[in-house]
Amino acid sequence: MMKQLAILLILGFSMGTADAQITSISVNKANFEKSSIPFKGKRVLQVEHITTANEDNFIVFSKEQRNADPDHLYIQQFQKNNDKWTVVAEDHVSEKDIVTSVWDARKAFFDADKDGKLDAIFVYSRHPKGDMDKQLSCIALVLYNKQFYRLQADQADGYQKTTYSDNYSQLPEVIKTQVGQFWEKLDKD
Repeated sequence: MMKQLAILLILGFSMGTADAQITSISVNKANFEKSSIPFKGKRVLQVEHITTANEDNFIVFSKEQRNADPDHLYIQQFQKNNDKWTVVAEDHVSEKDIVTSVWDARKAFFDADKDGKLDAIFVYSRHPKGDMDKQLSCIALVLYNKQFYRLQADQADGYQKTTYSDNYSQLPEVIKTQVGQFWEKLDKD
């Protein structure tokens, strides 16, 4: 009897925690480029397939052809609506004489506010055109509730000062706390 009760408690706990689960599914970039998902750009730099309790998402970072002048980085969040993948959030980065580089290995997926929707952090850097070995800035791109927010630290001051996008103050405190912990631990150089 006690053993059966323990099993029921464990199963109940497992089902309760499954609702908050975030799953990242590996995606082959070449196969994704051939898919019918209407991403901007000509080539995919990074693609993430992330599911949550309430959403199925693709996050796509793409660019124009190599050495395009000027450099364009497109960031798009897709969700499936009526069996069709549609853009629900997008951003675009392009600066004169600047090239961006996506840090594929530096990212975080979470649900800090427990709403069953994706909260995410991605990292990219800014470089002078023609010198990818010289990094000018490190940027954390936060995705929350189909909006993008940024934190930036610059090499010029040794990454000591962080600047924030104008909309960053609108983030809930629980999201800012999670992002802040990630940002503090990140090796920005």
